[in-house]
Amino acid sequence: MPRAHGLHAHRTLRKAIGRAVSDPAVVLASQRMKRIWAAAGVAALLIALGTVGWIYSDQILGPDAPPGKSGQRVLAHTDSTITLASTPKARRPGHWAISWPGGFGKIGPLIDVGSERVITRFTIASGAPPDTTSRLAGFAPDADPRTWLGIEFENVTIPARVGPLPAWWIAGRDSTWAIFFHGRAATRAEVLRMLPAYRSLDLPCLIVAYRNDVGAPQVDGGRFRLGTTEWEDLEDAVRYAKAHGARDVVVVGCSMGGGIVAQFLRRSSERSFARGAVLDAPALDWNVVLALAARQRHVPDAIAELGKWVASLRSGLNWNELAQAPHAAAFSTPMLIVHGDEDDVVPISVSEAFARARPDLVRFQPFAGAGHVEAANVDPEGYAAMITAWLGERGITAPAPETPARSRSARR
Repeated sequence: MPRAHGLHAHRTLRKAIGRAVSDPAVVLASQRMKRIWAAAGVAALLIALGTVGWIYSDQILGPDAPPGKSGQRVLAHTDSTITLASTPKARRPGHWAISWPGGFGKIGPLIDVGSERVITRFTIASGAPPDTTSRLAGFAPDADPRTWLGIEFENVTIPARVGPLPAWWIAGRDSTWAIFFHGRAATRAEVLRMLPAYRSLDLPCLIVAYRNDVGAPQVDGGRFRLGTTEWEDLEDAVRYAKAHGARDVVVVGCSMGGGIVAQFLRRSSERSFARGAVLDAPALDWNVVLALAARQRHVPDAIAELGKWVASLRSGLNWNELAQAPHAAAFSTPMLIVHGDEDDVVPISVSEAFARARPDLVRFQPFAGAGHVEAANVDPEGYAAMITAWLGERGITAPAPETPARSRSARR
């Protein structure tokens, strides 16, 4: 094609395209497509954000997967010692639990610590010795008062509003009962390491499995309400104690159990029946707890806040109600708060803030070298002495030897 003809054809095509583009119908259609694509982009973004928010809200509400029973290598064992691969957990001083598929036991104190192996005291509580792997923790999830402490107990049932709650009941000679609530994704066995102090005072002890625990009523799909509903189970446990001879109670909670106790002490009509409260690494501000968890998982702040917003939509959680320091004036029960200064789950600053808000009511005891709910592991004797001293200041002491034993039939 001659060059002149080619230029003419090109100009003709450009004019045709220009007329088509300037046609009102074409312009309108183009604008409509742009709006459709923009709306589709926004919708896709909202769906993506909603999905991310929903997934993160599941992390907040649970249910949580149970912990495994492996990860720590076992190199050898005898009837009284065990040799473990040298890891930070294996090298920790103190008294700890070791669990494995089919059994659990106690370790500590340390005998020899090396760069490759650690030798420590070892006592089997249940099952055959571990072969290759185990899990080290502050408590053994499958333990009970008999296997862990050699203390006889009874299985009792608390008639609660959500249904029957299983509990361990340990007889005592005092009329002040100690009622224990464990933390999130734990079991009743979590509080067994704290029990010796209360048993030394011969207090009757009620260790409760609350809603969504294994064997307890399952509500809300097994999801936690971070204490905002679970406190009712503690209220029902207190009423059970009253109905079975308790003059008053000491309520004990660790981690989320501490948050449950705090909600009970603020909200319950039975709170005046509590003579005192002992809180171990209590979750007294879930905003701070979840912010720390998000940082540890490298979750952006915006996503973490989105997850909290979705969680509140799904469950009705009010995040202002899950921070106790702003409500400090509502409390009237004397409290002892124990918190490890190496806690990487519930920052010690949470307990410090609450104690500052009510110095007239709260005794705050930091515990050097202890992680989350691990003060009783790091120094069992010191922990027990601290608890018994504080209870003694409240007039809760071991009964005189001549005090007649409480009849077991009094509870029936």
